Amino acid sequence: MDFIDDGKCFACGPRNPIGLKLKFRMDDKGRAVAVFEPGEEFQGFAGVVHGGIVCALLDEAMAWALILRGKLAVTVTLSARFRRPVRVGSKVTVSGELVKSGSARHVLRSEIRDASGELAAEAEGTFLVVSDVQPREVGHEDRT
Repeated sequence: MDFIDDGKCFACGPRNPIGLKLKFRMDDKGRAVAVFEPGEEFQGFAGVVHGGIVCALLDEAMAWALILRGKLAVTVTLSARFRRPVRVGSKVTVSGELVKSGSARHVLRSEIRDASGELAAEAEGTFLVVSDVQPREVGHEDRT
C-alpha cells in the first residue's frame, strides 16, 4: 500500500475543508507541538469537544513527532486517558514525543493542555514506520 499525502488529512491537511488543519513544529525539547482552538463543529456535548476529536489530536501529535524526525508511520496501538473536558473555543496545546525507538516500531506519548497548562488528555501509542519522509513532503512546507 502506498501512503501518499494529498493535503486532505483530517488532522493536518490544508486542503480538507472540514479538517483540523493542525500545524506542528518541533520545540526545544524535541516534541512536536501545535496550538488548536476547536470550534463548535467539533463538539460532543454542548461546549465540550468530542472524545474522538481529542483522540485525533493526540494521535496526530505522536505521528508528527516522527514526521519531524523524517519518519512516516501509521498507528498500531493507541491508549488515551481523558483527565478533564476540552472546551469548545478554548486554545489548547497538543504535543507528542518519542519515548522508545525500535528499528521499525516506536513508542510515543502525547498530551493536550489547556491555556492554563492543566492536563486535559494524554495518550500512548505504538507506531510502525512505513517510509522515510522529508517533513516538507507532508502537509505544509513551512513546518520545519
